[in-house]
Amino acid sequence: MSKLDELMQQQAELEAEIKTVAKKEKAEALKEVRRLCKLHGFTYNQVKDHLAPGRKSRTQK
Repeated sequence: MSKLDELMQQQAELEAEIKTVAKKEKAEALKEVRRLCKLHGFTYNQVKDHLAPGRKSRTQK
């Protein structure tokens, strides 16, 4: 196996690890947000204006 092939394999492994870690951290952050909202009694309507825009809703036919 050439050096380039080894490096490409390492890059693919690192990209997969980055994706896994990012997904895990995102899930942990969401758990923390939910915990804090429950602790302080915040509702979705109280915090929705402070959230980043999410997916667009489906258009009706």
